[in-house]
Amino acid sequence: MTRQDAADLLGIPVNASPEMIKQAYRKQCGRLHPDAGGESSQFQLLTRARDILLTPPHHNPTPAAAKPGTPSLFPFWSYPLRILKASVRQPSLRPRAIRTWLMVIIGIPLAYLLLKELFILAIVPALFILIVVAFLKRSS
Repeated sequence: MTRQDAADLLGIPVNASPEMIKQAYRKQCGRLHPDAGGESSQFQLLTRARDILLTPPHHNPTPAAAKPGTPSLFPFWSYPLRILKASVRQPSLRPRAIRTWLMVIIGIPLAYLLLKELFILAIVPALFILIVVAFLKRSS
């Protein structure tokens, strides 16, 4: 579980203060504690999320793929995947996951089409000007 997964599970930002983490943990404990009718596996995930967020980030080992200078497309896809995983565990995140995936599904092709149109709008006039200049040089 990454720090982002843990923060999504608790419903707080990754850079939340320890007090905010503890407050969110206590709030979720009321719902997920086995004595209150929750499942023990969900409660264990919640406790693990709290422990991960309360541990300073420099104590977490960095995977080899995340080392600086390593090119990867994973950071681009990591947020949609993390929010999707978190929405399975925490139903309140499902609307955010749906919005995120809609942006991925609609946004990427839309950006491609817009960039293609901008490219055409920039290239066609430039080619026209080059043809006219070449024609004028040839005729004079």
